[in-house]
Formats: sequence, structure tokens, C-alpha cells
Amino acid sequence: MRKKTLNKEIRRSITGSLGRFISIFSLMLLGTFAFVGLKVSGPDMRATAEEFYRQHQLADLTVTSTLGLDETDQRLINETKGLKKAEFGYFQDLVIKGKESSLRLFSKPDELSTYELMSGKLPQSNSEIALDYLYDSQYKIGQSIDFTPPKSEDSDLLKNHSFKIVGFVKSSEYVDKSNFGATTVGTGKLNGYGLVTKDAFDSKVYMIARLSYKNLQNISIFDDKYDNRLKREQKALENTFKNQPEKRLAALKVDPEKQIIEAKSQISHEESQLKQQEKQLIAQKNQIGENASAQVIEQINGAKNQIDAGKEKIASAKAELAKKEAALNQLEEPTYQINNRKEGNPGYKTFLEDSTRIDSLSNIFPVVLFAIALLVSLTTMTRFVEEERGNLGLLKALGYSNREIRKKFMVYGLVSSGLGALVGTIIGHTFLPLAVFNAYTASSTFSNLRLTFSPLWTIVAFAIAIACSLLPAYWVVRKELKEVPASLFLAKVPKAGSRILLEKMDFIWKRMSFTYKVTARNLFRYKKRMLMTIFGVAGCTALLVMGFGIRDSISGLASKQFGQILHYDMIAIEKNKVSDKEKEAINKKLNSSEIENYLPIAFENLTKEASGKLEKQEVSLIATNQSDDLSKYVSLESRKNNQKIVLNDSGAVISEKFAELLGLKVGDSLTLKDDENKPVRIKVSAITEMYMGHYIFMNQSVYQKVFKKDFMTNGQLIKLKNDSVNNIQKMSAQLMQEDGIQAISQNSDLKKVIESFMYGINSVMIVLITCAILLAIVVIYNLTNINVSERIRELATIKVLGFYDREVTLYIYRETILLSFLGILVGFGLGNYFHQVIMNQLSADQIMFAPGLLWTNLLLSAAITFATTLLLALVVHFKLKAVDMLGALKSVD
Repeated sequence: MRKKTLNKEIRRSITGSLGRFISIFSLMLLGTFAFVGLKVSGPDMRATAEEFYRQHQLADLTVTSTLGLDETDQRLINETKGLKKAEFGYFQDLVIKGKESSLRLFSKPDELSTYELMSGKLPQSNSEIALDYLYDSQYKIGQSIDFTPPKSEDSDLLKNHSFKIVGFVKSSEYVDKSNFGATTVGTGKLNGYGLVTKDAFDSKVYMIARLSYKNLQNISIFDDKYDNRLKREQKALENTFKNQPEKRLAALKVDPEKQIIEAKSQISHEESQLKQQEKQLIAQKNQIGENASAQVIEQINGAKNQIDAGKEKIASAKAELAKKEAALNQLEEPTYQINNRKEGNPGYKTFLEDSTRIDSLSNIFPVVLFAIALLVSLTTMTRFVEEERGNLGLLKALGYSNREIRKKFMVYGLVSSGLGALVGTIIGHTFLPLAVFNAYTASSTFSNLRLTFSPLWTIVAFAIAIACSLLPAYWVVRKELKEVPASLFLAKVPKAGSRILLEKMDFIWKRMSFTYKVTARNLFRYKKRMLMTIFGVAGCTALLVMGFGIRDSISGLASKQFGQILHYDMIAIEKNKVSDKEKEAINKKLNSSEIENYLPIAFENLTKEASGKLEKQEVSLIATNQSDDLSKYVSLESRKNNQKIVLNDSGAVISEKFAELLGLKVGDSLTLKDDENKPVRIKVSAITEMYMGHYIFMNQSVYQKVFKKDFMTNGQLIKLKNDSVNNIQKMSAQLMQEDGIQAISQNSDLKKVIESFMYGINSVMIVLITCAILLAIVVIYNLTNINVSERIRELATIKVLGFYDREVTLYIYRETILLSFLGILVGFGLGNYFHQVIMNQLSADQIMFAPGLLWTNLLLSAAITFATTLLLALVVHFKLKAVDMLGALKSVD
């Protein structure tokens, strides 16, 4: 019977204080939702990617060459130690007929880096093709697709250029929807891929080798052990191919040189014969003299014509031979690219970095949220026990043990926090990872998120949530039960008032009204509640400041980078050897009406082998002999002091993010490698503001000193009159048609990278900011509610004394408004600190965020918190209007 009565009392405590129960439930729900959701989102994303790559056996390394992979290359690869599988294939870049879009057509792989069939079937004959699934809205199965053949027949590897579409596929090598890499056809960038059979190609050499290694099997691809082993294998293969370009070039020259020697010998022999015939003819003419018959003269003229024809034939042969010799001399050593997954798979590195950014958020956001929940739960449970003080005395007088009495509060705390943790954990494991995944896969091809259950973080979340309510309840009840029942029946003696510092300042205190004096004294009388309110509001404000700050730091990147810093639309890179005719054609195009202006530059692609976990960094070097004109295309300026930077002879100007990654400052030197893997040492003369990519700028003098060669321009910075995306694509395609142009780099491509990055982060921030707002509502309501319940007799008294309802509300809510204001100020400081920490963890290697906080962010965060405070004032107002004054005053009796 006693047990039944106690259980009934426990149920009544929940139903009788539903507002308090929902508050604790909501706090724990928000805390566990953010904590568990953020902790599992990153691992879920990586698990999804890893499963996809495992199913399609993504190659560990890929090897490509500008001249293809011949038998000697294949032998070197097959003899590699530790190799599990090497698979060779073909590919060719072609432009879709009638369009500017270009696709890379791959031969169908057997085992490595296979494709997921999205619809239809894989190609079976050399006239069938499976397209990138992103084209399923533009083409239908059964439809034909035609490609424009390459200009040079020698570079055409395909047997035919018209294919029947039989299916749509998803590649394991291209997981970024907008980044497929560069090409030498179309607009200079790839727009997708297609899959054909090996029979569709007609080539003596392979174009790509895909490799997998034995010691990389059964290791998580996101494990440091995998990266370390992969780098060792990559380095070993690079050493194997170190001398291969020279050997390959020598081998390529053997037959042509032999043919040229034979042709020269043949021409020399024919010339010798012609000279002998000519001598004989001259001798014959001299012997005959002028009295020769018409028939003899005709024979002599016929012989002369044959000799002249022979001379013309030899001259033509010499010209043809000269062309062959020139072509042979222009042959360059092939370039071998040995790429790991991060270097050769657009989107692989980006998706990994996106998932680790979520890990970074999980180390700050939910920790702050849980800390606030702990503070508010402590106050809530403390007040609950104090309200039940009389019931504690009654239960103790009836003979219930301390353990049985504590059970009431322990069950209350366990149920409220446990239910909140349960619901929070469930939606944290499902909704938040899905929201994060959908945000980031807007720019990637991954689908079907693999949801995983984390026992570790679930246990941690439950432990924290339950501890937030059980420990305060246990501690306060234990303290109260030390008293005898008679003492517990009496109301707790109110805290004694005391003079505050403000009272000693007569010139201020005398001018304050009664209500403001009460407010001032109560603030310092209830210090614990004051601190709880300040820190509770500060925590919510800090989360808002951090969330909006992250959004602000990335939202203006595109406009700053391409509006205030980079003013050109594209960079046109010329081939290594450009003839006068090709140069003339390029200049004609540059001076056309579509181009507003252009600046000749020396362009170099450099790399920096970074130490530690930092990946290899790619750097674009731009050098000019027209330093004054560069400002029309690039604004070089220090972000910290807004000082303009001018190129000088003391060194190079490097972009800020690159300097930050390597810990460089003005006066330091750094060593990079050029495209021939030769080291170049550069001194830093200034650091310029730059938000996307790594850049180095220098003048002609510094260039010549660094590279130890004459300054020669090989590229153009181009500004178009019409800088729309469509026109940039159109002009890129036209420039790529010129034989002397090797590549085009478009700023619009960089914009897409920033925009996709911003979309992912912003979507996550919306969820987290919503959590912060809900937390602010729960915290302010809870603390205000506690304040009202603690002082209900005081409020009833002033009501009896004739205070109006509005005055009663302001009597108590004035303190909340003032404490909220103080909390907001503290929150600004905390939010700024969290923002700086999280910015350092979120930034990508190639992207720099704007580090400061905008005043609009602080204003918006303060406005949301104040709006929440004022809206809850209405709730409190109507609650106070309904106060039973007599009941409140008799509550102690």
C-alpha cells in the first residue's frame, strides 16, 4: 500500500508540474540531438563513401602519360612490388557535336574503379555508350549521341564517333557534380564522362593504369595508416618512373631517326645520280654542238626535263624531311602522372574534408549546449525539491525512508531526462545526419546515406543527460532530508537582505524609484539565480553568434574574391612551343571585339610538398613585366591594414591562406617544385588578401632570378566585355580552338567550388541556429518560471497592495531583461571565441574565411535573444494575471 501511494505521488509530481517536466525533457532532447547528431554525421558520411568505394573497388593509384602507356610502361607497373592488381584502359576527351560540352570516354573496366549502373545496361558493342547519370534529363536510352572528331587524326583513338545510349552510370572516380578536371578540348574543362567498350578504341598504347595494393586491403581509407602506406607506395612508383620519360623519348625517336637517316641517304643517292646525269647531258650537248638535228635536240630537252623533275622531287622530299625533322625535334619527354585517390579523384578530398568539418563542430556546439542544459537543470531540480519541501516532511513523518523519498525525485529526473535523451538520440541518429548529408551531397554524387548506430556516443549522451537531472536532485534532496520533519513543514527562511554597493552611492540611490531599487537589491540578493540567467542567456547568444558568424565568414567569399580582388574572367595558357603563325592567330583572337582587355603573363604551376597531415599544395604563379597594369586584373592588398601592395625586386607576393598554412611571414623564403619537379626558392616580400586558391605574384626581375631563365610570356589574363557564365564558356571554347592554346582556367569554376562549399555549411548552420533559438526559448522560460515560482508570495503581496498587472510583470521581468542584456554582452565575447576556434578547424586548404565578426551578426543574435525574452514576457504576464493571491499568501500556512 505504501509503495502504491508513493508511486501515485510520483505520477502526480509529473502531471502536476508538466511545464517543468517538458522543460527538462526539451533541454535534454536538444542537447543529445545536437551532440549525437553531430558526432555520428561525419562517420556516417565517411561510412557511406567507404562502402561505395569498396563496392566498386576504387583504385589506390592511377598512372597516366601524355603519350600513353606502352609495353615498357606496362612492364614497369606489373613488376611493382606489393601489387595486388593492375588494370589498363583507354580514355579520350571529345566534344559533343553541336555543343561546347566535352566528355571523357572511358573503356569499361573489369574490376577496378567500376561504375554503378543507374538505369539501362552497360555497353556491349563498340557502338554503344553509357552516359554520366547527370545527363539523364538531357538524353534518353535508345537515343544516339555524336561527338566531333579531334582536329588531328593522329590523336583520334576511337573507331567511330556516334554511339547509341544504352544506359546511365555513376563513376567511382568522379564524385563531384561540377568538377571533372581540365581537358584540351571544348572549353578547357570536362563536363562529364561516358563509358564504352575497349573494342571502341583503336590504339597501340593504353591511356591509364589503375592499381590496387595488397597492404592497403581491409584498412579504412580514412585511416592515417592507409594514407601513410599509400604515400610510400606512390613514392616508390614515382621513383620507378623517374627515368622513364627520357627512355621513352629516346625509344620514340629510334624509328623516326632511322627513317630520316635512310631518307637522307636515299635523297643523297638520287642527287648524286641526277648530278651525274646532268654532267652527261652537258657533255652530250657540247659534243653535238649547234648542228644537231631536231630529233636529237628534242631528246636532250626531254632528258633535261626529267632531270628538272627529279630536282623538284628531291626538293619536295627535302622539305618533307625537314618537316619530319622539325616534328622530331619538337617531341618532348612524356609527362607521367601518378595520382593517389585525393589527387586523381575530384570530390574525394572535398567530401572527406566536409565530413571532418562536422567532427569539428561536434567538439564545440553540443558541449556548450549541454553545459547550458546542466546549469538550467540544476536550477530547475533545485527549485522542484524546495517546492516539495512540505511533502518531504510529510513523507518522512509517515515513516518513509530517505531512499524511498529520494525515489520520487530520482524517478522524475530519470524519466524527464531519459525521455529527452531517448528522443534526442533517435532523431540525432537519423534526422541530423540526413540533413547534413543532403546538404553536402547537393554537390556530390553520393546517395543513400549509410546510417550507423554509435553505442559510445549514445551512452555518453545518456550519461550526461541523466546526470544533469539526477545529480542535482540527489544532492539537494539529500541535503533537505538531513532536517527533521518539523523543520521541513516550515517554509525555508528567505535569504536575508543586505546593503548593496549601489546603496552607498547616495547621489544615485536617492534618484532611483522604488521598483528599480527592488530590482537592484534582488539581483544581488539571489546571486545564484543571477549567474544562472546570465550564463544561460550568454550560452544561447554565443551559439547564435558562432552560427551566424560562420555563415557570415563564408557568405561573402565569392563577391570578395571575384568582385574586389580578381577582376579577370579567365587565364589562357599557351603550349610550350608556339609557332609564329599560331601566335599571330592567338593575338588576332585577343584583339577581337568580345575581349575588353588582356595582359600577357608568365604562368607557372608550382607544388609544395607540405609536412605532417597537410596535403600537397598546388600554387598558381603569375609573373608580369607590366606591374602597373596588373592592378587592373588583380588587386593586391593587405587585409590587415588595407595597404596596397606593389610588385618590387625584393621578392614575391603570396596569398594569405598559403602563408598561413606554411607559417610564413614577410622576409621568409620557401621552396616549391615546378612542373619538371625542379626546386625553386622564392623570398616573400608581401602577403596579399585572397580567399580562394594559392597564388604567387612577381615581376620580371624576380622571375628571372628565381627560375634562372629569360622572362617569356606563356599566358594571358583576359577580361571580357560580357562576363556572363554562358559567354565565358563560349569564349573559352573559341580560344581552345586555337592550336597554340593548351588550357583555359575560368574564374566561374572557382565560384562554383565556393558556392557548393557555402551551401553545405549554411545548411548545417540553419539546423544549429534553430537549435540555439529553441534552447534560448527553453532556458529563458525556465529561469523566468523559477523566478516567478520562488517569489509568488512577494508578487501576490504587491498585487494586494494595488499594483497593476503590468506593474507586477515589470516588477519581476525587469530583472530578467537586465540579466538578459548582461548575458548577451557576455555571449558576444564567448561567441567571438567559439567563432575563432571553429573557423580555424573548418577552413579548407584552398579556402580562407573572413575571420572577423560583422556588427549585423551581433545585432541579429542580440535581437533574437531579446525577442525571445520579450515574447516570454507575455506568457509570464498572463500567468501572473491568473495568480491566486489568497492561495499564494496562505501557501506557507
